[in-house]
Amino acid sequence: RGQRSELMQFVAPVAGTVTQVHVKAGEYPPAGAAVQLLGDSPFRVEMFVSEIDVPKLALTQSGSIELDAFRGTDMQLHVSEVESTPTLKDGVSKYGVKLDFRFRHDELKVGMTGDAEVTTGIRTAVIRVPRRSVLDDENGVPYVRILTADKNVDKRVVTIGMEGESGDVEVLTGVSEGDVVIVLEKK
Repeated sequence: RGQRSELMQFVAPVAGTVTQVHVKAGEYPPAGAAVQLLGDSPFRVEMFVSEIDVPKLALTQSGSIELDAFRGTDMQLHVSEVESTPTLKDGVSKYGVKLDFRFRHDELKVGMTGDAEVTTGIRTAVIRVPRRSVLDDENGVPYVRILTADKNVDKRVVTIGMEGESGDVEVLTGVSEGDVVIVLEKK
């Protein structure tokens, strides 16, 4: 009598390319996935963001990534998902963010790394000062030091707006165009 063989069939949930097989002929499939599949859909970027920055994110915001393998090329992204629960990364709560490419990039490979940024807001025609020029008084109220026309130093309470990537902050109140803000004062 011959042995009866069973044919096991795997059906992929999406179209794609099988990149690894975790089972050999005659073996039963492992408890996890029997094969690893790379879907045909465009790649996406996954990153983790601190809880301080999560409230600034919204779906469809624009961003870009410069991959280590493609230095000097900014590839356009948009926010497609922000996780609602944190993940501990090095003991700190971080939130997963998924960004999709605006255009297909067939030259990309799984696991590539790079520097991504998301534009959370844009303001034009604003008064801005270096972040390091903004100090806090004993009550935690932010202020800047202004050099007056008679060479005295005037302490002015300020209201801070958006922070830029260059290290500058927007000043909503307390500073006027043309004011000389003191960044460093030698004693």
